[in-house]
Amino acid sequence: MRREELLAEVATVLANSEVCVLMGGRGVGKTHLAATHVRDQLCADVARVLWIVADDVAAVVTSFADFARQAGAVDEVVDTEPAARTALRWLENESERSVIVFDNALDADAIARWMPQRGNVHVLITTTNQEFTVFGATVHVDVLTPAQAVTFLCSRAGLDDPRAAALVARELGQLPLALAQAGAVIRRHRWSFAEYLAGFRSMPLRSLLPRVPGDNYPRTLEEATLLSVSEVEDSDPNGLVRRLIDLLAVLSDAGVRRDLLRNLLDEPRRVDEALGGLANASVVGFDVTGTRVAMHRLTRQVVLARARTEGRIRDTVRDALMLLTRVTEAQPAPGVDVVDHIAEVWAETQTVLVSDDEIAAELLRLRRWSVGRLTAMGEFNRAVAVGRTVLTEHRALAPSDHEAVALARRALIDAYMTADRDNEAIPYAEQALADRVRLAGLDHPSTVGARNLLGYCCECGGQLDRALTIHRYNLVESVRVCGPDAPSTMGARINLASTYRSMGDLARAVPLFEENLAENVRVYGPDHGSTINARGELARIYVRTGRAAEGVRLHEENAALGTDQQRADIHLTWWPQYRAAAYSAAGRHDEAIGQLRALVQRVDDVLPHDNPQAIRLRLFLARALLAGRRHTEALALFERTVADRERVLGVDHPGSLNARRNFGLALAAIGRRRWAQAILSAVVSDYTRVLGPEHPYTRTAQANIASLPKSRWFAWG
Repeated sequence: MRREELLAEVATVLANSEVCVLMGGRGVGKTHLAATHVRDQLCADVARVLWIVADDVAAVVTSFADFARQAGAVDEVVDTEPAARTALRWLENESERSVIVFDNALDADAIARWMPQRGNVHVLITTTNQEFTVFGATVHVDVLTPAQAVTFLCSRAGLDDPRAAALVARELGQLPLALAQAGAVIRRHRWSFAEYLAGFRSMPLRSLLPRVPGDNYPRTLEEATLLSVSEVEDSDPNGLVRRLIDLLAVLSDAGVRRDLLRNLLDEPRRVDEALGGLANASVVGFDVTGTRVAMHRLTRQVVLARARTEGRIRDTVRDALMLLTRVTEAQPAPGVDVVDHIAEVWAETQTVLVSDDEIAAELLRLRRWSVGRLTAMGEFNRAVAVGRTVLTEHRALAPSDHEAVALARRALIDAYMTADRDNEAIPYAEQALADRVRLAGLDHPSTVGARNLLGYCCECGGQLDRALTIHRYNLVESVRVCGPDAPSTMGARINLASTYRSMGDLARAVPLFEENLAENVRVYGPDHGSTINARGELARIYVRTGRAAEGVRLHEENAALGTDQQRADIHLTWWPQYRAAAYSAAGRHDEAIGQLRALVQRVDDVLPHDNPQAIRLRLFLARALLAGRRHTEALALFERTVADRERVLGVDHPGSLNARRNFGLALAAIGRRRWAQAILSAVVSDYTRVLGPEHPYTRTAQANIASLPKSRWFAWG
């Protein structure tokens, strides 16, 4: 197909200079582009074209010598080198326009010897070698656009099915050579695009992308790719280039950060040099920032097939695991891209896992890490989806009672809980407790811990009566099995207090929170993580019971210990948001609003837009704005919170019902009683339908309605 924008760019370059370099990877259509330009010029003002296949230096000399003989510039008996020099001088002295094409030039020094220095000669160089950029202006030739690829593939295949063609084109990475060869196969076999795609995912590449007879490109895509790869590998006797090529093939095709690859060696400079060589040969490419390197998906496929054929896939996987393990253990923790790399290694190496327990164990560990990292970064929906898949993978590869299975289950539970999908976590927590009882017995600390987790899931999921029963029993059991100073006992006590708070039984909750802080200080000291959590929870209950000044004091004690910096990612706002709420309750409205605005901005910078933690933080800001009498902004934010929670969590989720209740309370607080009455009545009906008439959340909403005629202010929750 004609690529008009590139042809125009070539024409512009040659209108202003004598040399144009067509730069790009194998199969992007450089030769075709050069040939199209030459044909156009032959129809215009070009008298002659010397086309030289320039991947071999000797062939360059021979081509010039043959031209000299054909033009009658030398006798037939003249040696090749002198004849070639005569041809070059003859072209330089001709008044009519000539064009020399060095197609697939590889050696810049060798080609430089045969570049015309004067005369009416234009030179086109097609190359993968970026060293040729010094020869003249460069036109970068890349893959086709999606629309171009579809048009080209439909034309070559003789089919008119753009939607199906788009799927094939995407699989082929819009590479012109691959599209041409695929189209020929589809036409020859009279396949549909769907039939070709099915074969592409199961059959050898060489059979689905063969050389097209009569085409001006002499190689199959696989041959062309391996030629480029081999050329750059042969220049590195230490084998680092091959290691990097194999690594890039097994990691994500979205690209790999350069700083990640530097972890491969203790000498990052060597990695940079090797990557530079690969980019210089157009085997890989850097993004515009120079920080990420990527390999075309078909190059990856060819390289992976070679590694399997040559028996090196196991070594490549070990290299990848070593690299990824180093990265996951580094600080600061890496981003989601590492999760993608781990998933790609997993997908590409299933045959290796079957026969290598060590590789399987390490890759399963990295898969669990991926779930935790997605959760920490607020990618909750993906964390849950990956977590379910990872648990299935563990069950397939490890015995059901293996610790790895329990760890995978816990990672999934954490993902559900952090995503506010607490009820979906409960069956997994029940299974975890059943496994602990079966494997360790009732009198084991791990059983106490599993029971504590189940109770916490029940509380967060609104199953408060069940949570209360579990936590009461578990506190006694933890003291008996683990002792009064054990972490499990501290956890059981604070979870029991929290359940009382959720049930609205503040008279029982407050002294239990106070006892919990005192016990933590006694056992761990004032600045231990467990003590900080205990102090923060006591501050929350103080604020809720009208003791705002005491709550502020406790929150500020924690802040002085640097707790704002101790948590990252989704936890970065946890205690600051409650401290700001305490300021609001204490009448320090501007301070509270300012801190919450800053937290919202911080969260928007690092978490996905629909993250439940981000939505919760906006609810905190709405409450502070209302308390600070910024009613218009507050009501808009309350309404947004309702819409966000219903969209993300569902209309019947307790969090969505609570957001609607908060909106109703806000309306009541500014005197819009009739609207508030309608919203709160609907909320009570929905609480009754979803949770039952006696549930504490239902009773709280009923109490809110009952207090409407009496008060402008309410206890938030």
